[in-house]
Amino acid sequence: MEFVVPLTSPFSLEYTLVSGQTFRWAKRGDWWYGVVGGGVVKMMQEGDVLKCVSSSDALGAPWVSEYFQLDVDLEHVLASISKDEPITRAVERFYGLRLVRQDRWECLASFALATNANIPRIVKMVDNVCARYGGAIEFEGDVYRRFPSPQALAGPTVSALRGCGLGYRAPFLKRVAASVARGDVDFDAVSSLPYEEARRLLLRELSGEKVLLGVGPKVADCVLLYSCGKDEAFPIDVWIARAVARSYPWLMDRSLRARLERDGKVKMAASEYAKLSASLREYFGEYAGYAQQYLYMAVRSEKSATIRTS
Repeated sequence: MEFVVPLTSPFSLEYTLVSGQTFRWAKRGDWWYGVVGGGVVKMMQEGDVLKCVSSSDALGAPWVSEYFQLDVDLEHVLASISKDEPITRAVERFYGLRLVRQDRWECLASFALATNANIPRIVKMVDNVCARYGGAIEFEGDVYRRFPSPQALAGPTVSALRGCGLGYRAPFLKRVAASVARGDVDFDAVSSLPYEEARRLLLRELSGEKVLLGVGPKVADCVLLYSCGKDEAFPIDVWIARAVARSYPWLMDRSLRARLERDGKVKMAASEYAKLSASLREYFGEYAGYAQQYLYMAVRSEKSATIRTS
């Protein structure tokens, strides 16, 4: 099915899809191909229009609008978070970047694999899991693989999952899949609750054992931000910690900042993460997650430029 989606507010397909929110999009020539929503869609941005071709009627214009949240008043959002020079520069540099609203199970499973891994590594792990356990989809003469269901990933042994190149993350993925397959995770409840309650629900403990082994505060914040509509969620990884230490030192405890400056990266205790997250959410407000995404893109861009010129 071919169709176009008019863009009536700021949007950058490129910046949105390279910003580390989702891992099943790849660019070929001028087109972006995504295995999403149970099918395949390709799209190209030409000015204020998205040209799209999809494998299913379900992946039409309404789906595109919802996935990229095209109804969100991005200019209002960006005006709200542009409180200082660092974030204003990031907004100007990556103007049009939007938060996606992806499938909640896929988001959770993908970020359970994302611990201590860069984006190319995460993409490779996700692709391997899909190739082995996902159902086939034909599109334009090629075969793609859907993201596996929780049941499909709960069944294999940890050893079999490690065969997908997951390493120590294999038991994390199996445990997460089994929890979701059993119905222990109520995504509808998570989406409907206020942020703090939703976060506690994802991280709750049953019988002294975490329901979601491998899902820490950062993974929970990614799921809340990229799939559950919690725009104030502020995922903190080493990139963001560095950006905060440099541009917002007053929001970070001195001891944490000193460790980061000394070691280049730092493992935060849950209490340190919670305190820093609260400070950032209070500072940036209800759209703190957008600020996180723009700052993340800015610090990654600076790192890439340093590598290229060194």
